[in-house]
Amino acid sequence: MPPLPAPHTAGLRALLTGLTLALAGCTPEPPPPPASRADAASAPAAAGQVRRLNAVPAGVELRGKLTAAYGWTDSAGEQVLVLAEQRESRGADGTQNAALYAAQYTLGQDRPRRLWMLSDGVTRCEFDASAAFDLEAVGFPDLNQDGALETVVGYRSACASDVSPNDYKLILHAGKAKYGLRGLDRQGVRWLDPDSGHLTGLPLPDDCSPQGQRALQAKGWERDFEPPYLPGCYVDENDFAAAPPAFVRFMRQHWFARMRQQEESWLKQQQQE
Repeated sequence: MPPLPAPHTAGLRALLTGLTLALAGCTPEPPPPPASRADAASAPAAAGQVRRLNAVPAGVELRGKLTAAYGWTDSAGEQVLVLAEQRESRGADGTQNAALYAAQYTLGQDRPRRLWMLSDGVTRCEFDASAAFDLEAVGFPDLNQDGALETVVGYRSACASDVSPNDYKLILHAGKAKYGLRGLDRQGVRWLDPDSGHLTGLPLPDDCSPQGQRALQAKGWERDFEPPYLPGCYVDENDFAAAPPAFVRFMRQHWFARMRQQEESWLKQQQQE
């Protein structure tokens, strides 16, 4: 009897070959080598959540009465921002002073190291001196995305005996570099007629360019103020000429947001009186 043909031999060989290839494809790849210490050190640390502080760390200078303090950790280390205000009694000459102090410190060394300091206010005011931080304006963006947070501080000051706009400044610090928008806020600008409910006064500007301010002025608004000093506008953006474009875009938007909120607060105050 002749030997049986072996047609199944080739099929079995093909099946074994396929199983071998499939198993080879399922073999896990070795894990990537761990990052070196140098790589880990050069990567920016994720910014920690900013928190309000109840007390100022030892070694941090404070000029005046503490208004607010903030702490956070970013790629530059452990940071603290302090804000303080001081209003003096009227002097023998009848004048009054009001001062503001802000500073950012880096901790973690033998003593806190001051990164920048801001000192401003009103001196020798014959009326009522005032200077106060706008805590709603305080912010901590990372506009250049380097892991180190910028700080934004807003404040107002005035020497006046009536209800009128304050000098208002919105200041951005990126490390030691300082950029600012400076102008007038919206206090006392618009008045609500209790009988008709109509508003009078300069509408809220949405363009502080010279052209935008002149366009408002041409409509007959606020003859008591002249561009570039219309209430609710800053004078110019000159500080940002050499800054990253993201800085001025953020600050411009932040300015108008604060002016809108001030206007709403001022009008609400009139309704409650």
